[in-house]
Formats: sequence, structure tokens, C-alpha cells
Amino acid sequence: MLRTVEDALAAAYIRAFSPPGMVTVKLDTTSGALDVTSRVRDGTGSETVVVLPSEEFKRMAAQTAKHAVLRHIHDLERDKVLREVSEHRGELATGVVDRIEAGTVYIDLGRAEGVMPAEEQIPGEQLHPGRPVLVVILEPQRNQRQAQVRVSRAARSFVHRLLEAEVPEIKAGTVEVRALAREPGLRTKIGVHSIEPGLDPVGACVGPKGVRHRAILSELASEHVDIVPWSEDSEAFVAAALGPAKVESVSIDRSTRTATVMVPRTQLSLAIGRDGQNARLAAKLTGFRIDIKSETQAGDERRPRPAPAPVAESPAAEVEVTAPGDGSLPPSQEDDGGVHEPAGAEPGASASA
Repeated sequence: MLRTVEDALAAAYIRAFSPPGMVTVKLDTTSGALDVTSRVRDGTGSETVVVLPSEEFKRMAAQTAKHAVLRHIHDLERDKVLREVSEHRGELATGVVDRIEAGTVYIDLGRAEGVMPAEEQIPGEQLHPGRPVLVVILEPQRNQRQAQVRVSRAARSFVHRLLEAEVPEIKAGTVEVRALAREPGLRTKIGVHSIEPGLDPVGACVGPKGVRHRAILSELASEHVDIVPWSEDSEAFVAAALGPAKVESVSIDRSTRTATVMVPRTQLSLAIGRDGQNARLAAKLTGFRIDIKSETQAGDERRPRPAPAPVAESPAAEVEVTAPGDGSLPPSQEDDGGVHEPAGAEPGASASA
């Protein structure tokens, strides 16, 4: 604190009198006396210490010291809050929307201010000042005025933490989130696994009469959430990930990480999804490139092809989706969507909406 005050007094002396050399101020905390000196180098490089007058400066020194102390205390409080925020990285926090500037939402989190840029917001969601909002903490940010923290509602970890908050089995560790793929504002797919024999992980996440799932959807607005059983059997996991479409068979080529999936022709559009969304998220979730074919097309490919006819053929009912990355969540980083259960679904079947 004393060094902070002395540095502030030296800076104030330079602004007031513009003396040559490097100014140093020493404060006697017992008597309150000020010693102001300046180190000046001459043309030969030798250094001379010059005592500077301080009587006129003493009148402004008290106010300067007061401001320096208050600023130092403010900086200490800000740094303490930032350290506390760092300890809660990846956790959910509730705040109130304070203001929106240039597309960035500022959230009052109490001792810290949450900053949510456009890329961390759910596309299409309307936030207004005064509205309570739930976010996930990403990382602290340096700011001169106050402690700020970057927060998100678009991160994969936001959905993960929502699920964890609503499902006691995940909190207890008997159900694990093993993979998660998300397109914010549109759809999320989650692969869950139970380490307790006889416990249905999908049923645990959906909850009695879907109450847990509805709680998650209420926070995500129009975003859909598909909850599917994760499996070490890649074929079974790919088939589940394409839910709610019914899959006839899955063939895995591990050398190219490609999954060839056969579906009934009536299920083809459902497996692909609007604009390829269902297949694309399934690819992200499983980490496999997914090639979807209908039974009819597969039969046509096996049949000898006749000579080309002058009549245009209908478009092939096939989609190939490449996964940009594995959707699995490593233990150290789980960052970065309604659920319905098909009629007659067996326990552990895919839940999606």
C-alpha cells in the first residue's frame, strides 16, 4: 500500500511540475513528511540525485494519496473477485440482464459483471434488461472498472450443466454424459451411459412423465434435445444417435471412420433431418462420417445397371455427413435439443424431439 501511494505521489508531482529525470517520492508514515528526489544523468552518463521542493506539492499530496489508496483497494477487491470467479469456471450462475450494447449482453452477477458476446448467445433468443437469466461461467476478463467474466448460453457445457442440475443421477455419478453435440438454438444430441446395472440412463434424464426434460427445454426455448443411450458398440451408438429415425443396419469401416446406415425409405427424410441437421449432429456425436441409404437404393446398387436411358433419373436418396470432430466430453472439458419417446419404445431407447 505504501509503495502504491508513493508511486501515485511521484506521478502527481511529474504532472504538476514536469521536473527532469526520474522522480522518486518517499513518505514517512510516522511524521507524514515527504522527500522528493530526482535522478538526473548528465552528458557523460553520470547520475546526480537532486532534492526537489515539496512545500507547494504538499497541498495536493493528501488528495492524491487518498485517490491512490481508494484505487488500490478497488484493484485488490476486483482481483479477489476474479480469483473467486476462476474457481467456479464451468458452473451455472444466475444473474439479471443489466444492458445490451452493440449486441453484447451485460449481466449483473452480484460482485461481478457477466459479459455475453453475440457468439455466446442462443440464436434467436430475445433478452431484455431486467430479465433473470441463467448462464455458464467461461473465464474471467480484465477490466479497469470492475470484475468481468465471460459467460455463455450457447456453449455445450451450458446444456451439460442444465442436465446435471436436473438429474440427480448425473450429480451422483451413476449416470454419465459421455458425448454431446450442439447447434445452439436448433438441436442438441446427448449420449448418456449408466454405470449402475439396471438403471436406464435415458429414462433417468427424461424423468417421470418427462418432467426433467421439460425443465431443460424451458431454459432452451425452441431448441430440441435428443437424449440417446451411449454405447461402446459403435454400430449401436450410431443407430441410436440417428433417432428418432428407425435404423435397419449399420456397417462400420474403422479405417475411414465411416458408418454406412440402412434405413427404410419412409424413414430416410427423418434420418437426414431438415437441412441434414439430424445426420450432421449424429456425426458430431459419434465421431463417424455417416452415409445414409435407403433399402430401395441399396437394392438398386446391387442390381446390374442397364445402359443409360435418355430419361432423367430421380435424385438419389442418400446423404453423407462428415463429423468435424468427436462429440465426446473428456473429463477435464465438457464444453461445447425437445425429447420425445417413440410409441412403444423399450427402456433405454432413443429419446428425441
